[in-house]
Amino acid sequence: MLLCLAQTVKAQNFKADSASLLNAERITTNRDGMHVLEAWGLANVAGGAAGYFATPNKEWKDFSLMNLSWGVVNAGIAYMGLGGVRQEMVNHLNCNDMLQRYESNKRLYLINAGLDAVYIGTGLFLWEHSNTVTNHAELWSGFGKSIALQGLFLLIFDSTMYASHQSKNKRWNRITEGLCITDNGIGLRYAFK
Repeated sequence: MLLCLAQTVKAQNFKADSASLLNAERITTNRDGMHVLEAWGLANVAGGAAGYFATPNKEWKDFSLMNLSWGVVNAGIAYMGLGGVRQEMVNHLNCNDMLQRYESNKRLYLINAGLDAVYIGTGLFLWEHSNTVTNHAELWSGFGKSIALQGLFLLIFDSTMYASHQSKNKRWNRITEGLCITDNGIGLRYAFK
């Protein structure tokens, strides 16, 4: 009887450690992703500024200016994301909250990937539109190329982030079946099928 009870406690501690471990992995994945987004943003700021001042070509000036603008936005998003990661590192969550944040992260990256496809389409449309206008064709072309490029990067980024989180789905499902123990207490999870 005592051995059975010890094995049960050991199994419950494994579940607690696993939920906490998976949540820590989720946070680490988000942190690493924000560092990649930050590097991309800063590279676009530097490259956009250099390109804008280095070329006399109007189309490439507009391309560089749009890249610089996207770089500022992406670096800002990364900065806010890293702040959120720092906050999450100190939060104490129960198993259900950990699972909800995991699902929320996956949903966010999937929605963003859909928006990225829209950015690519918009950029290609603007680029193509530059062939049919007489006024500001360089602007349409430069902005279109930049938006398509930024959308492509973000599609790869968001798809990779989604896939990285999704790869842990089976582990999350195993942990959250039945009793879940964390530092904050015990929870029971049951799915009606």
